[in-house]
Amino acid sequence: MDKKKTSKSQPDLFKASSPLEKSPFPEDLDQAKILIRQTSIEAFNRSLAYYGLSQLAPPEIDFYLKGKSAGQASWKISKRLGRNKIESLKLRYNLEAYLLDPADMIEDTVYHEVAHLVVALRFGTRRQPHGKEWQDVMRNCFGLEPKRTHSLALTPARQVARSFVYACKCRKHKLTSIRHNKVLSRKAQYCCQSCGSVLSFQYRESQ
Repeated sequence: MDKKKTSKSQPDLFKASSPLEKSPFPEDLDQAKILIRQTSIEAFNRSLAYYGLSQLAPPEIDFYLKGKSAGQASWKISKRLGRNKIESLKLRYNLEAYLLDPADMIEDTVYHEVAHLVVALRFGTRRQPHGKEWQDVMRNCFGLEPKRTHSLALTPARQVARSFVYACKCRKHKLTSIRHNKVLSRKAQYCCQSCGSVLSFQYRESQ
């Protein structure tokens, strides 16, 4: 009589042993972008309500950031009635950081970057990037402990030479050849985020 061969069942490495162990963060990058975008807009609207700021359009969001930063907040400054006005808010995210630690991206990085926008809207640009104002937004508005940097092993971005020296009313700035050529062709004009003045070309550094 033939005996049936029995084999030890092998664990399914791709199946969680219980529903509680399943990650709430999507592995599909398109779904991840949707989650990051939704979380960013919710955090932004929450901060507007918390601080009684005027209703503003949500920041532009893209996912093309490379290098050692997990996220980046930026804005443009325009002069209206003699005063600097913060506008064109933008958030950029590094999807490599999401893949390495999705929880850190959704639960910390998003709020970290939105907090930078809030500080700029409330106080202008003459504040330390991770100073008291930023820390207060993280703690009081978002209920998070402020963390200045991440510890992820991200791939360094390609270094681009910044040989073209420009000046504003408060300091000097170094621009790449790409931005310099945009200025020459009148396709772009750059302003200092601290003083709001337009950058003017000074000289090119020797290589």
